[in-house]
Amino acid sequence: MGSGCTFGVVTRFPEHVRAFAPAFWEVKDVGGARRDPVPGSIPMVSCFADNRTAKAHPDWVQVGPGGERATRDQPYFDWDCLCPSRPEVEELALGWVREALEQSGSRSFRLDDVTFAREGYCRCPACEEAASRKGLDWETYRLHRLEEFVRRCRPLVADTLYFTLYPDPYPGHLERRFGIDVDRLKKWVDVFVVPIYDLAYSTTYWLEVLAQGFRDRLGGHPWFLELYGLGVELERLVKAARVGAAYADGILVAYERDEERLRRVAEAVGR
Repeated sequence: MGSGCTFGVVTRFPEHVRAFAPAFWEVKDVGGARRDPVPGSIPMVSCFADNRTAKAHPDWVQVGPGGERATRDQPYFDWDCLCPSRPEVEELALGWVREALEQSGSRSFRLDDVTFAREGYCRCPACEEAASRKGLDWETYRLHRLEEFVRRCRPLVADTLYFTLYPDPYPGHLERRFGIDVDRLKKWVDVFVVPIYDLAYSTTYWLEVLAQGFRDRLGGHPWFLELYGLGVELERLVKAARVGAAYADGILVAYERDEERLRRVAEAVGR
């Protein structure tokens, strides 16, 4: 959608909420920090990523096939990952969603970090027991578990439900790596959001490959491409947005401070 592509922001600045729509506001982040919602924004919550909760409840952390825990102590995790099969974790995450919606007054919502940590996770007793109880093999159970959580969230959101995807469109990877089956989730999710971050966007061929891959992978279902904006040269950010707008239904710019720069990008994608 190169012409008239939706433009929005992920922001920490209340003035941006008045200037752009959609404007996503991170109410609860991967570290566990909470921020009061801003009226007019769309709240977003990291559901199964939470360093503070993992520290307080280490038995709630996802477990790998060798017994390793999905925490920042591992070289390939940037945050601690909570187990979606734990009833305590699910109820806590649903509570965060309900609270953010109530406090913000928003009719839309964005689910972040609704995922298993990576391949081989989670092998904790809660996951093993749940898979056995449901009569599902482990891989199928992971897909079922995340769909079930999203299904429980859906009635809480009156309008648009957004869902963040890891930027890997290769067939089978989201399922195998993270337990996410986009075809299952299409029933509940209105718009997928794919963050494809770079600190410079000095070249964009790889961005185009990923954007085209997601367009094909999602098969016509609405999706937004999210770019990192803070510190990126404006000309390069504009180019990246134009490239993405040729494939996505919307472009989001995350964490940029300067409202005028954001307006320039919005104009470039035909907002």
